Amino acid sequence: LTPPLFPVLHSGMENGSACLCSDLQTEDYSPLYAWYNYILIIITLPTLSVFGVCTNIVNVFVYSRKRMMTSANTYLLFLACSDFLVILTGLFIFWIDSARSYIPELARAPYTTVYTLPFGYMAQSCSIYFTVAAAFDCYIKVCRKLAARSYCTVRRARQICFSVVIVSILYNSLRFPQFNLRRCFHEGSQEHIIEICPTSLFYAINLVYNVYMYMVLMTLLPFLFLLILNAVIVFRQSMNEKKEKANKITRVDSDLLESSSCLEEEGKAASGDDTITMIMVVVLFLACNTLALIVNVIETFFDPDPVLLNLLSDASNFLVIFNSSVNCVIYFIFNTEYRLVFQEYFHRVSTILVNEYLPCSNSRRPPSRPTLEYQPVSLHSKITRPSIIVNRANPFSSPSNSPVWQPLTSRCVTNLDWELSYLHDTTNGINGIKRDDDVDSGCSLQTRSNGGYATRWLAEVEIVERPEGERRPHIYVKALGEKDTISMTAL
Repeated sequence: LTPPLFPVLHSGMENGSACLCSDLQTEDYSPLYAWYNYILIIITLPTLSVFGVCTNIVNVFVYSRKRMMTSANTYLLFLACSDFLVILTGLFIFWIDSARSYIPELARAPYTTVYTLPFGYMAQSCSIYFTVAAAFDCYIKVCRKLAARSYCTVRRARQICFSVVIVSILYNSLRFPQFNLRRCFHEGSQEHIIEICPTSLFYAINLVYNVYMYMVLMTLLPFLFLLILNAVIVFRQSMNEKKEKANKITRVDSDLLESSSCLEEEGKAASGDDTITMIMVVVLFLACNTLALIVNVIETFFDPDPVLLNLLSDASNFLVIFNSSVNCVIYFIFNTEYRLVFQEYFHRVSTILVNEYLPCSNSRRPPSRPTLEYQPVSLHSKITRPSIIVNRANPFSSPSNSPVWQPLTSRCVTNLDWELSYLHDTTNGINGIKRDDDVDSGCSLQTRSNGGYATRWLAEVEIVERPEGERRPHIYVKALGEKDTISMTAL
């Protein structure tokens, strides 16, 4: 958000007792800028803002999951919240202020601008320093690994984020009393209009607070800090990858070493995703805020052409909104954990929507589990518990034909001669076989056709008839392995 430009007022305006209204667009208006502003701000900015609002809602949801609770993800969670506010306030400030030239109903737009502008600065300050804090967290993890255990924690990240929020609110609270709204008579249109006029506080602190402090604290200092920090992170990350490759080449190949280093490799992969994600977030921030830094330097130390300054200011403001809107794309491409969580919940939501709002999909929906009727293969008045000798040292060497257990489906079973066409024939009147594991089979026909499975004893199953009047028998299942857990659905 570049500082708003105000016209040079007459000396009688310095006490803020009156407001001299004039055609503010006389000096800086041109047909080129009118078309440029219409395409970039009026047309493109709302579309980008809607996309940004949706993506930041997704970011907040994903990064608030328990499995995503890390220090780096905590910064990205707060960054998504601040970016969400940057987009909303930017839409009110930039789009409504430009659209009131085309839509007469937006004549009261200055009301929204004067009250929304301070909140926009607060949200922008939070976004900048959340990015700085996240980059510093990434630097600690990559370059100061010993200090990472005490610094890179979720609790510390939350403390830093809340401190940034409080400082941003206090620092930008001075923007509220700098401007007020006054009804003025416009000589060009011969109408009374509402314009934003500066107060005496604006003239007292404008040069120091609005110009120099804004340029240093909001553009120059964060830009240089992130640029240096990101360069160091990239350099150290490349050095660490070279060392890891060298260690892999000299590593002794043994099963024990591979099994012990499995969790370590998984943790390194997750940490690598976080590092790459943060590097790309910082790169995007620097690319989108470079023009804002240039605009502030030109406006402060030079006397630029008003039309050129308006063109650069609109482009800079658009890039700020763009930066706040597309972080979701970076997370999805470079962060595996984010992508998995997003796909998981997206699949859940899409399944619910399809089942609820597409009636044609109901015919293809498998019947729910409670409606399935158990049809045993055989019933016996008395079944003696089989005496099965299980080779626990090598369970796969056990015989493949159980005297008790008879499967209800041919899938995943290698020693059945039933035809698949018979199993899938819904017109067959024989009620001997039912497919009761459509939801959770864990296997596929393709795997069975490729040669079947090695089999082993999982459990002893005993089917006992109940007294007369109770239709279904009782099934007793006893796991053979000490650590085995048996699911009836999978069985």
